[in-house]
Amino acid sequence: MRIGQCFILICGALSASAHAQTWEPVIGADKLREVFTDTIFERTLREGSVATGRYNADGTGELTIVGQTFEREWKIEGQDRVCIKISGQFECFSLEKNTDQDNEYRSTNLSTSEQVVFQVTTQGTAQTGAAPSAGAGSAAIPSDAELAAKLANPTVPVMTIGNNLDYVAFQGNLPGAGDQHAFRYTFQTVFPFKLKSGGSVFIRPGIPVLFNDPVPSGGGFESVGTDIGDIGFDLAYGTTTANGLIWGGGLVGTIPTATDDRLGKDQWALGPELLLGQIGEWGVVTAILSHQWDVSGGDPGVETDLTSLNYIYAFPLGKGWQFSAAPAITYDHTRPEDKLTLPLGIGIAKTTMIGGRIWKFHVQYWNYVKGSKAFSPEHQIRISINPVIEASWNREK
Repeated sequence: MRIGQCFILICGALSASAHAQTWEPVIGADKLREVFTDTIFERTLREGSVATGRYNADGTGELTIVGQTFEREWKIEGQDRVCIKISGQFECFSLEKNTDQDNEYRSTNLSTSEQVVFQVTTQGTAQTGAAPSAGAGSAAIPSDAELAAKLANPTVPVMTIGNNLDYVAFQGNLPGAGDQHAFRYTFQTVFPFKLKSGGSVFIRPGIPVLFNDPVPSGGGFESVGTDIGDIGFDLAYGTTTANGLIWGGGLVGTIPTATDDRLGKDQWALGPELLLGQIGEWGVVTAILSHQWDVSGGDPGVETDLTSLNYIYAFPLGKGWQFSAAPAITYDHTRPEDKLTLPLGIGIAKTTMIGGRIWKFHVQYWNYVKGSKAFSPEHQIRISINPVIEASWNREK
C-alpha cells in the first residue's frame, strides 16, 4: 500500500503523442485497489484554485473545491473497474497503464467514454493543463449535479458574483400604464465568512442600475435612466443542520444612493431578517422574511414600513439542471390600499464548470397576480449569470 501518493489529473483532449503510446489494461481487484488506496487526486482549476480528492483505504473519500466538501465513496467492481459514488450513484471507470512511461495511467468513464490521463507521483504538485469541465464528475472534479445541489443552499459559504438582467412590463388604471416597460441590471455579490462553529456570516449588497424606469408624470409617464437606484443589503448569519434544516437571521437595509430622486425615497431604512428552510436530495425550499422601517432622511410624511417575503425553491432535474425561482412578495404598510404585491415565479437553472470556474445560469418568469391597481408590474423576466469565486479568506491554514 502506498500512502499519500498524489494523482495529477490532466484533463481535456489527449495529445497525438498520447494516442501513439501503448496502454495496458489494469486487471485484478488487488491492483486496482492499490492504485486507489490512500490516494490524493489533485487538479489545478485556475490560478490559486485547486480541487482535491482524498480517497481512503476503507472506501470513503471526500472532494474539496472552492472551500466546499463533497462526500465520496469508492469500490472495486469485478476485476476491471473502479466505481466512485457521484451525485448519489456510482460512476465506474476502467484503468490503463502506459507501458512506455512509468506511473502514467489513463481512466475511461464507462458511461460517458470520457478519458483522463494522470500520473502517480510523490511530490504532491498539481499540474495545470486544459481547464476541466464537470459534466458527470470524476475523482477530482464534482459533477454538475453535485455543484447545483451545493449552490442551491443559501447558507453555503461561497462567493458568487450575481449579474441579474430584468425586463418588467407594467399594468394599471393610469393612462398608458399598460404600455410601460423597464430594463434593469442588479449587481449582487455575496461575501461569505465561514465560522468555526460551522455556520457563516454573509454580507450581500445589491446595486441596481435602472435604464428606463417609467415614472408617473403630468397625467402620463416619463422614462428615467440610466441611473443607479437605492442599494439594498443584508448582514446575516446562516447555517444548515445535519438533518437539512436551514435557519439564520440578521439585518436588512436600504441605502439612499438613487441618482434621481424619483427612483428612491432619499432615506435610510433598516430592520430584522429571518431565514428558514429545508434541504434534501429532493431539492431545497427557503423563505427569507424581512421588515424595514425608515431610520433617517427622507421628505416629511414619506415613510418606509415594508414587509418582504423572498421565497426560494430549487428541485433537481438531473445533470446540473434545476426547476428553480426566487421571487419576492412585499406588503407596503404605508399604502392606503393595494398593500400587497404578489408574484408567482417559475424558472430553470443550470450549474456547470466552464474553463475551470463554476457558473450558474438562471432564467425566471414572474407573473404578478396582485399589485397596485393604479400602476404595478404585470410580468417580469430575469436572466442571471453568476460565476462562483473562491473566498480565499475562508481557506483553512
